[in-house]
Amino acid sequence: MKLYKISEIAKTFGITRETLIYYDSIDLFKPHTTDKDSGYRYYSDESISDLYFIIMLKKNNFSLKEIKEYINCKNTTESIKLLNNKLKQIKQNIELLQQSASIISDKINEIEKISDSEGCIPFFEYIKINPTLLMSIEEPKSEKELFEGIQKLNKIRKSKGLEKAKRVTILNSNDVIDGNYFRIDKIGVDFDELQSSDIKIDLVASIYHKNSTNKIGDSYDKLKKFIHDNNYLISGNSIEIFNDIMVNAGNCRGRTIKICIPITKKDLF
Repeated sequence: MKLYKISEIAKTFGITRETLIYYDSIDLFKPHTTDKDSGYRYYSDESISDLYFIIMLKKNNFSLKEIKEYINCKNTTESIKLLNNKLKQIKQNIELLQQSASIISDKINEIEKISDSEGCIPFFEYIKINPTLLMSIEEPKSEKELFEGIQKLNKIRKSKGLEKAKRVTILNSNDVIDGNYFRIDKIGVDFDELQSSDIKIDLVASIYHKNSTNKIGDSYDKLKKFIHDNNYLISGNSIEIFNDIMVNAGNCRGRTIKICIPITKKDLF
């Protein structure tokens, strides 16, 4: 029987001597024989076949613990059970990776939107927004109450399969006029297929805020000036529409937020 030194086996499989020594220490892959005097490990052709089997399993995302359990299966029933469990685990990992890939893709798109200055100039439009799942933010409407409200909303969104629906933030018109841009009145989601009688908007002045959220007042001030300069009045609550993706775009950390303020001509009053 021909025997091979540990260095020969390591070179053949492109692994280190230390790896083979470790496999020996955990009883995963042992040499055919070990010289009692020198301590040198020697491997047979059968050993080479066993190591190839181990390496193939490792390349297929089996942990050393799983490989050891699989090798020690006593019958086909145990083998099939172990492989079915591994298949289930892999499918779950694939699903998580697909979710991560989708989130990363959304972040890339959001950064591209923020980097594009289009829409940052105020404009008029006719739109209808159907907010649903609306919930009021409790007083004093600080960040704490807002965060608690978002947590409640997200649980409901998940139960109704609306995780991808854009979020809606509503500011009372008086707060908009007074410059209280962080005093959120209500939150919800914008979903056209669901009907809501709470708010319907016709003519609005809109702007895309593409910067950090704490600078949203700059966009509101620009939009309010635009409304005033064009002889309009604010006639309803402001609505902000955005997705849940927050990004770091280098020069800012934030998201694209569309601000819509209902308006009417001054001469109507």
